Amino acid sequence: MLSDLKLQRLVRAAENLAEREAESGLPRRSSTPPLDAVQAEPIVSYLLEPYETGYWELKAEWNPASRLAKYLLEKLETTADLEKDVEANGFMPSAAARKLVDEKRVELLRVTSRLSAINALFRAAKVTEEGGELPRLSEIDSWIARIDLAKLRTDFAQAHEIFSQSIHFEGLQTGFVSSRPYRTKAGLLILLSAPREGGGLHVVAMSRAELSTLRDFYRALGVVEADTFQRVFAPDEALFKPYFALVSSVLTHIVHDAHISRVFVQALAYYDEEDFQHCISSLGLIAEDYIQRIYTTLLREPLPGNLTLGQTLERLNRRLDDYLPQQRPLLRSADPIYDLLRALPPNADAGALTPAIRELIQLVLDDRQYFGKRVEDLSRPPTRRTVFPPKVTDVLNELLKWRNAASHNSRIPLGAHEADRTLYCLVTIIAWWQKQLASQDWAKSRVDLIEGLVAAART
Repeated sequence: MLSDLKLQRLVRAAENLAEREAESGLPRRSSTPPLDAVQAEPIVSYLLEPYETGYWELKAEWNPASRLAKYLLEKLETTADLEKDVEANGFMPSAAARKLVDEKRVELLRVTSRLSAINALFRAAKVTEEGGELPRLSEIDSWIARIDLAKLRTDFAQAHEIFSQSIHFEGLQTGFVSSRPYRTKAGLLILLSAPREGGGLHVVAMSRAELSTLRDFYRALGVVEADTFQRVFAPDEALFKPYFALVSSVLTHIVHDAHISRVFVQALAYYDEEDFQHCISSLGLIAEDYIQRIYTTLLREPLPGNLTLGQTLERLNRRLDDYLPQQRPLLRSADPIYDLLRALPPNADAGALTPAIRELIQLVLDDRQYFGKRVEDLSRPPTRRTVFPPKVTDVLNELLKWRNAASHNSRIPLGAHEADRTLYCLVTIIAWWQKQLASQDWAKSRVDLIEGLVAAART
């Protein structure tokens, strides 16, 4: 008899032997249909305000010896074959896994620990429920044709009902791949960790409903154990973990420029390949292009070529000072007081001194203001005027830090989190500028526009 523990050990052995998984042939980017504005809205809210919005996550241990897995293995007669091998040779998981032909090994893994296979199975059950034809199956899921789907719908009635009412929709894709948006009827899901990547399940969503549906579905199949369900705001590494995947799913809703969107694709590809240094460098190049656009749009003058991001920002600040010179207090002369005193007649009474005394007091006050300002300038760095509000200034400085670290091969370790943060900084800058392009009166002179943006940045 093949116990649950033995089946789990066999699946692990087969997993180790699988050099190429079936899903590796799928496209790197999700092929789910594009989201409309209403569907994208909660994701965009998270991307722009992650600390305020957060997300929901479902974590669970995966059970490869689930009720569903054993049911399917029995129907496919795999269980009987495995039990015969155990009787003849004893239970040796690695040896038993090696004896399986490639087709059977893939089938074993699909049945026991592949989310995409579950989707394909229950989509087939749903489509054929009302007499429809069996949907087209990929080669790795051809085993579904050997399953009695009518009996499956009866034996897993609760799971079938959840899938039919809350997950399935016309056009549902079956591929559920790590770090790729996956669209269901309930909403969009992001798979951060799949069972084959360590025996656990980690899925996130923007609201509770999507994950509640998925959890109930998996519970009804018996494939998850010790599941936890919570909303995530911290730490930063966790909060930004789904950031790249979600940006890729709503890119056209947050970046309105088609050219910039195309350049983004290269950065996303580097992230997929875990080449985080080139990913951050690519994002830095996008930022350079964007800050140059801001410069030329505001100042209406060309920018010298080959300037880095930091040099462009420095030049923008200097030009702001040229257009909006600082009004500094002047040191007043005491000559007007002497002129008042000289003009007094020899027999003048004390009341005649009032204008001179008043002027003297005002001179003392002006001198105090002047020297107070000079002391303040000497004791602390001057506050530079900028068109960027404090939040945008902060993300610009952080983006510059990661951009320089990637470009100069510094000793700062660059990983997924640093790439996530760089992308967040860039999205924040782009979103702010797109808002200015839509809200400002561009018929105004550049000085009026600059003054308005500087005033808004201070508030």
